[in-house]
Amino acid sequence: MTKWTFVKDRAKYAVAVCNFKQNGPHRLHLTVGDTVHILQEKEDWFYGCSTKNKNVWGIFPKSYVVVKESIVDKTGPHEAIIPREPPIVQEITSVIREWGVIWKQLYTMREPEFEIIRNMMYELIEWRRKIMSGTLPVDELKELKQKSTTKIDVGNAILGLDLVVRDEHGNMLNPDITSAIDLYRAHELATQRIKLMASNSVDDDDNRNQKSLSRHVHSFYVTVKNFVCRIGDDADLLMTLYDAKEGRCISESYLVKWSKEGLAKDLEQLNNLRVLFTDLGIKDLQREKMFLICQIIRIGSMELKDYDHKRSTHIQRKTSDGLRRPFGVAAMEITDIMNGKLDIDEEKQYFIPFVQCSERDFLDSLLRKVLTMKEVTQKEHKGQGLWVCLKLLHGDIKQVKEENPHLISPSTAVARKMGFPDIILPGKKETLLLFNYL
Repeated sequence: MTKWTFVKDRAKYAVAVCNFKQNGPHRLHLTVGDTVHILQEKEDWFYGCSTKNKNVWGIFPKSYVVVKESIVDKTGPHEAIIPREPPIVQEITSVIREWGVIWKQLYTMREPEFEIIRNMMYELIEWRRKIMSGTLPVDELKELKQKSTTKIDVGNAILGLDLVVRDEHGNMLNPDITSAIDLYRAHELATQRIKLMASNSVDDDDNRNQKSLSRHVHSFYVTVKNFVCRIGDDADLLMTLYDAKEGRCISESYLVKWSKEGLAKDLEQLNNLRVLFTDLGIKDLQREKMFLICQIIRIGSMELKDYDHKRSTHIQRKTSDGLRRPFGVAAMEITDIMNGKLDIDEEKQYFIPFVQCSERDFLDSLLRKVLTMKEVTQKEHKGQGLWVCLKLLHGDIKQVKEENPHLISPSTAVARKMGFPDIILPGKKETLLLFNYL
């Protein structure tokens, strides 16, 4: 029978992920979100206390909590557990817990502040998730931190709670090392900022700017579901946006490597062949003839023949592997989708017929021929083609990712517009190559 052993310092802090209300001796009841101080462990059990009430100790299952990184302070008479999280994350967590109790009281009393506080809590939870993800650039993290502290101050003012005095970076001032004059000045600035935010003037300006930006920047989302073609070799699928009137591609190409077995070569990308064509402006949506095209390049061996001209017979046969040859084109007009006349569901699959080229055809000439066709008949495509899902999304790439997390994943490819975009957004990196002609 195993004995209770003391846990290491790195495993002394945990967060409950499931409610634990088991009746029994020495059981510590937990609610989702509770933080616990762990002292000992034994097989599948921990022994510790809740950080909210350190007078009650008990046991609880290990599977009901998740251990978090922390710092153990042993300088005082009792060891203290300090979570290894950004201060703003800890503040948001404590604020949500405090507001949650008051929020329930507002609901029972039918107070009008119920909806306001609920929306603020949802925003803080979302911002906390973004901060903890660790993927934000320094400038965005600083901006989000400022927004979070301002939102907390406004919520505290609405609920009549104490005002938190901060510095210009949003950090709470320590009264032990800050003079009374500095505290007073910071208090005055915080009061003015809260009054400004309470009037919603800042939020209204942000919303207007965001809506204005969304009207000028757009993205086109494409998911490749399947490619049906009797080719017998590996192939490269090159997808791009094409302006039929100007006769040129307006975006970078998205490459899909297709195997002769009828599947994507990279099995990790199976059912995840997604691309986002970005930097599209108003002029791009108003083009007269816009197509989504796919050029298929066949990659395989080809037999090379040498002739004996005197006998007119074959005397030698050679094969060359890895030759790239044009194989065909698939094209679909998306003009109505781009200009908003046709609103489509991203779950609906569209079939783009494939037209194979002959031995002497070039892809460019075949593409022009396909674009002039009113309809590709069954006789011409023979059931071969692409199955795709499409969606026009409004906003820059950052906004699109935030508003459509079910569509845009970290592995989604990005194909930018050829040339300069209509709008260069703040913080966007552009690489310019300048030439001097002498």
